[in-house]
Amino acid sequence: MATFLEVGLLQHFSVIFPVLLVFVTVFALLQQSKMFGENKGIHSLIAISIALLMLFSPGVVQVIGIMAPWFVLIFIFILLILLGFKFLGVSDKSIAETMSSWGTIHWFLLVIGIIIFIGAISSVYGASLLPFSGAATTTIATAGGNTTTSTGDFNANVGRTIFHPKVIGTVFILVVGSFTIKLLCGSSK
Repeated sequence: MATFLEVGLLQHFSVIFPVLLVFVTVFALLQQSKMFGENKGIHSLIAISIALLMLFSPGVVQVIGIMAPWFVLIFIFILLILLGFKFLGVSDKSIAETMSSWGTIHWFLLVIGIIIFIGAISSVYGASLLPFSGAATTTIATAGGNTTTSTGDFNANVGRTIFHPKVIGTVFILVVGSFTIKLLCGSSK
């Protein structure tokens, strides 16, 4: 029975959405930067050429397909936060002043964007970078009593690496150190 939730036909058009996203993004960047003058025809020709060249690499299409929903989610989250600030009485001028100078918010968004990009690339190309393939799990006991587990599943390997106690401890120490340096070197008001 056909329902509104049936999206099986949309999978045949899934290539169109990344092409449109690349076209619109490149066109907007060219219009904003005016790198090739102000001719919209040249900008659209360059943008459509880059978007169509992207079709020759299915990996790039998959990376964009993985990254796009995350960036949309972040964009909606930022809009809701700005809307909340507006409800609390923050003026447009103070929001514009805060966002115009490069600061913590921009660094945070840049790091989140880099994490999304690396995650999408590792999701698409990571499994092909494994030294072996197979579902066998190997557990190797080292002299210090530590165990190393490696599998043929890339996602399992990434998860075990990220959530390993040594990695979490190192990240914690780096975060505490960076906040300590920021607070000690910051100007007192």
